Order: sequence, then C-alpha cells, then structure tokens
Amino acid sequence: MGGRHEGLTRRRLFTGILSGAAAAAFGKRLALASTDTVRVVRVESGDVWRGDARDPQVVARMVNAGVMTFSGGATPEAAWRFFFKPGTRVGLKINLLGRPLSYTAPEVTDAVAAGVLLAGVKSEDVIVWDRWKDHFGPTRYKFGRGTFGQSVEHGGSYDRVLALRASGGVCPIDTIPVNRTDVTVNLPVLKDHETSGVTLALKNIAFGCYDHHRSAHENYCDPFIAEACEHFAAKTRVPLIVMDATEGCFDNGPRPSDRSRLWRENAIYVATDPVALDVVCRNVIMRKRSEKGLADKTRQCRHIETAARKGLGIGDASRIEVTTVRV
Repeated sequence: MGGRHEGLTRRRLFTGILSGAAAAAFGKRLALASTDTVRVVRVESGDVWRGDARDPQVVARMVNAGVMTFSGGATPEAAWRFFFKPGTRVGLKINLLGRPLSYTAPEVTDAVAAGVLLAGVKSEDVIVWDRWKDHFGPTRYKFGRGTFGQSVEHGGSYDRVLALRASGGVCPIDTIPVNRTDVTVNLPVLKDHETSGVTLALKNIAFGCYDHHRSAHENYCDPFIAEACEHFAAKTRVPLIVMDATEGCFDNGPRPSDRSRLWRENAIYVATDPVALDVVCRNVIMRKRSEKGLADKTRQCRHIETAARKGLGIGDASRIEVTTVRV
C-alpha cells in the first residue's frame, strides 16, 4: 500500500481525526484554531472492475486501506476498533435513490459491514438500510440477512417526538438511526443533483433520514440540508463516512436516465467530516463536468457552505488535507 501520506506527523494525523470526528458527532460550532486541518482519505485502484462487476475483494482491500490510513491503525482490526466497540448497534445508511444505475454498491456496503464486525460488533446489531421500500427495487439488495448476517431493511417509521423543526415545517426523523441503532455509518454515492448541485455525505443524511416537507428543495435545498444535518448530529453519532466513488454520476442526477452520465472513478473516500468530504467530492464532480463541456454547478451547492457556517465541519479547502492511497 503506497501513497502521499508518509510525511504526515502523528500530531497532524491526530488533530485531523479529532476535528473531523467532533464535527460529525456533535453538530455544534467548533472551537478550532484557524490553522487546524481535517483529513479526507482517497483510495484508488485500477482493479475495481471485472467487466461490468466490481471485484468484492479489491473493494474490501480499498475500504480497509482507507480506514487504516485515516485512523493510523496498524491492522484492519485496530483501525475498525478506532470507530466501533462491541455492544454498539450500527446502522449503515446507504443511498438507493439513483437506482437502477447509481446507488451504493453492495460490495462497498459488505466491506464496511465486515469491518464493523471485525471491531467486535455482533451481526445482529448491524442494520443496512435506506428510507423507502420501493427504492430497493431494482437494486442488488435483498431484504433479510446480508452476506455477514447483517439485517437489510427499509425505514419509513418515524419518531415525531425527536422531529426536526426546520424552516418550512416539521420533519420527523426515521426511527432506525435514533431508536434502533447507536451510531450511523454514512455510505453516500459520488453523484450530481439537478437542484442542490451535488448529493453527497450531507444530503444522504438530510434527505435520507427525514420525512421532509415540500419546501425542503427550495433555494437549492438550502438551508434545509444544513438544518437537518445539525439536528441529526445532535440526536446521534456519525463516526465514519465511506463514500462510494467506484462509479460516479456527473449529470442528470440524482437518478440518471442512462449510463452515458456515469464514469468509473475507481475510488473510495473515507472521512469523518461531512463538509470537508463534500467540498472534495464536489470538486471531483465539477472537474468531470468541465471535461464533458458542462456548466459548473458549484453555486448551486450552497448547502455545503451553510453547513460549514453552522460548525458541522470545515469548508475551507486550504484546511482540508487529502491523502491518496493506491491498492
């Protein structure tokens, strides 16, 4: 495993992890020095695909490499135990809206599930889920028990006592992240969005965990996304984000109509700061749009800056350190 992280000091690594973890866990304004940085790990591989299918072993190596690099763990076990401990109930929040062409790959979800179990979490304490039942078809996910015994199910049952009271109305939160699990692993997809510009880590929580009101999409989904993520972080924890960038969508998202809008990025991103990750991955999508002669949509992504102002993470690109690993 190689990469551009050898020059990092342990102090910078530790600071980056703590800063990102604090943003993800608490959703409050962070008392960070202006020189503090956060880390985003990008893992690349030229061996992701075997024809039209992802190689699950390669994807698993990528996910483990990303978690090890981010945490500094010498072994996969040590790396996953940095984020999880036995007895924790873990929800894996996938994103299926873009089905059948663009959704969280089961290979990525299985790799994360295996890692959570490696930390000592029981398979019966792991739920793979998305909010809508009909979003599971047509996908490769099947309700019931997954590859490692984890539960695969849909949400759609809401806790109205813990509801978000956001601009425009009341938005009940799904019961899976607040009642049935202790922590949520965010598994978004690298994807364009016609309204909000991109749909990445922040939006997978805001629209994927709440029964949102009609005005949520107004003004490019701003401030709804930031409000929902702030509320979510105050109710539960998101210790880890693993972005599926094995294949990305650069146009016609969130539900692309044909495969001409997709490209194989052959990457996985690991982070704890959703704002920093969205800044990095927004740039990836905008570069691809530029290559294709399409307009830049950065100004539509104003929810990312709103989330940064709320203290949900770092949005200043100069304070985001991207470490690239190749497997």
